[in-house]
Formats: sequence, structure tokens, C-alpha cells
Amino acid sequence: MTKICKKPLVSERSKIIKHLIKFLPMLLLSFFLTSCVDYVQTVGYKGGKYQLYYKVTLSKALFALADSDPEEIFKDFDKEAMGELPKNVQIHKVNTDLEVGTEFSIELSPKSANKDEISFLPKIEGKKCYIPFLLGGESGEIAESFSSEDAESQTMTQAFLASAKCRIMLEKNLAPKIETAYFEGRGGQNYSIPVFDYGPAYCLEIPFIVLFENGMYNFNQIVVILK
Repeated sequence: MTKICKKPLVSERSKIIKHLIKFLPMLLLSFFLTSCVDYVQTVGYKGGKYQLYYKVTLSKALFALADSDPEEIFKDFDKEAMGELPKNVQIHKVNTDLEVGTEFSIELSPKSANKDEISFLPKIEGKKCYIPFLLGGESGEIAESFSSEDAESQTMTQAFLASAKCRIMLEKNLAPKIETAYFEGRGGQNYSIPVFDYGPAYCLEIPFIVLFENGMYNFNQIVVILK
């Protein structure tokens, strides 16, 4: 497997979900449903190329409670609006009976990736694997979007989001065995991420509420320690 530089570059990748984030304060005024936000990211490696997949969705029921049209979420989801995405990105709308959002997949070779494409790729150095976290670039906006709420509303919002999780799937052809995974702490103390063995892949589960602590941790990348 090709090994490339340690630190990921910051690019336009975080813009992909900024249009979803702007809906959250409005939708979370209604604290009646769980699983309102769903984020899935998968990373695999095959034939000298990384296989990357992302999905971000919101509950349609929350749009209904907020008296909003879920189709509004698609207006800005086009390649031009999402910045410098890789040319071969495949983007699809997610529009089921229960949820609405977007999914996209990319196949990239570390040998031919340009500056913007490199920011999507895992970086490997020894037993450390650095996984770019798509929501990381917007974690500050997530916290800031709720800063105008009163204390009671903020407490309710955080309690509500405690049930929402981000799931990062690492295929075992990339990470055969994982010892631990974490976000690096800005003050020295890291945030440990639970790792579950799903058979062909490992699943890293990140509570959505942790992203409110953007001042404490570096959310731009996940550090995975390989055995």
C-alpha cells in the first residue's frame, strides 16, 4: 500500500455538508424524534486506489415538524457549489420515505492525486493512520449555529443530539487490526473513539454531541493506531 505524507491538507471538502448544517437549528426546535442526523463515511483500499464513500442525511419527519420543504436541501447540492471536488466524484441525492440528504463516492490513487484530492485521502506513517473527517471542518459552525439559543434550549439540543452518531467504516484491507482510535486533544488530552469489529470492516462511532467541543479537539482527522 502506498504511504503518503502524515498531515492532511485542508481543502474544500468540508463545504459538502455546510448546506445541511444550516438546517439544523431550525429542525432541532422540535425535540420529539431520535436519529435526526445520520452521517456515514467508509474508507477502503483496493488495486492501488482508495475507495471513499460518504452519506449525510436528515430526518424528513423533522422537516415536517418544522413546516419546511425537504426539497430545499437539494438546491445547492451540485458540483459547482461544492467547490473543488475530484473530477470522478459520483454524487446522488438520498430521498426516501424517512430521510433526505446526499451521498457521494470517490475512487482516488495516491500516486496521481492533486492537491485538493489529497485532502480526502488517508495518510499512513508507521502504525498511525490519519483519516480525514468530513464533518471536522464544519464542527465550529455546528457549535456556533446553536450559540444564540438560551441556556435551556442549548441543554435540550445537546441532550437530543446525544443519540445521534457519526459512523466511520474502515475496511480491513486498509486497517487489518486496530488498537485504538482518537481525536487529538488541543490541550494534550485526546478523545477516545469506540471501535467495533463489523467483520469485513471496523466501525468507529462518534457521538454527534462531541463536535460541540471543537475548542478541545482537532476534528479534521481521526488518528487510528494499527496493531
